Amino acid sequence: MTGNRNILEIVRGLLLSEVAFQEILKKYNGGRLRFSDIGVWVDDKGQSVLYNLKEQCHSLFRYKGKKPVQKNEWLLDLVIGSIFHEAMKLRENFYQMEVYRPRYLQYKAKFGKSEHETDYLQLFERIILKAEQGVAEGMLETRSLFKDATAQLIDLFEERSKNPFLVRFLLENLTLLHKVYGPKKTRDIFNEMFKRGFLDAYRFAGVSYLRSGHYDLSSNYFLKALEMDPHDGGLQFLLNFSLGMIEYYRNAYSKSLFYFSKVARAKSDGRLKKEYLRKVEEVCKKISSDLKEEKGLKAAKEASSLADRMRKCYDELRRSS
Repeated sequence: MTGNRNILEIVRGLLLSEVAFQEILKKYNGGRLRFSDIGVWVDDKGQSVLYNLKEQCHSLFRYKGKKPVQKNEWLLDLVIGSIFHEAMKLRENFYQMEVYRPRYLQYKAKFGKSEHETDYLQLFERIILKAEQGVAEGMLETRSLFKDATAQLIDLFEERSKNPFLVRFLLENLTLLHKVYGPKKTRDIFNEMFKRGFLDAYRFAGVSYLRSGHYDLSSNYFLKALEMDPHDGGLQFLLNFSLGMIEYYRNAYSKSLFYFSKVARAKSDGRLKKEYLRKVEEVCKKISSDLKEEKGLKAAKEASSLADRMRKCYDELRRSS
């Protein structure tokens, strides 16, 4: 679990760093960039996005003890470290431009008569010119490194397409992915991760939340998947199960039984269906017991009858498998 959380923090940090750099580059091209913009983005005191990203990446990929480092992990660590060091050079060069260039221009306007002063002016001019060139080159180099890093991330996504935490993270951060990759490339990423792209990703995330008992979240993803394929019986089964469980925990028993009655009729993958038919049978028995105590005998009988139907469906599936 800790490893999953760490890799997600690295993915998030890299994407956020890229978005922040996009804004820095936009301001630079528009002549509106200030040192404070860069200072929030990168520093060497642990108070910036890039510094924390670099440290997290080193900690996860570089100091793994005896556990072997995968090729993509090694490359990602290398490119993130390179981005940090290039960004630090960019920060220093821009500081000279913002702080020292105005002083140099002020000095040049008032002094520069003597040979000694002329030598100073020539030295300062070379320093400022070098800083300006360094900023321009740094912007290009950093943009290139981010391009490499975000491409490397795609390989990581494909390698870990069966990691439910990563898939859920990506689906929950589509806005961030769009900012980095654009909508079309984001869609391509999911098509590489899953046979049916977003549809399978939504189903995968829904089942993951379902197994964790987060029925509100699972139903949300099953609904998204069904919008893409309304005739998928397996999705309908999983959605009705999720909605039935939501209503059960709300003590809305009549609504819960309504959704559970659809569960038995839906076509689905045998293994999954057997697993959740047993759960529905168990819940229906509890509902029946609760309703008997409340003297809702008709509803209790309906719940008990539904539990029996679930048992029969389960037995039929077990015999046919």
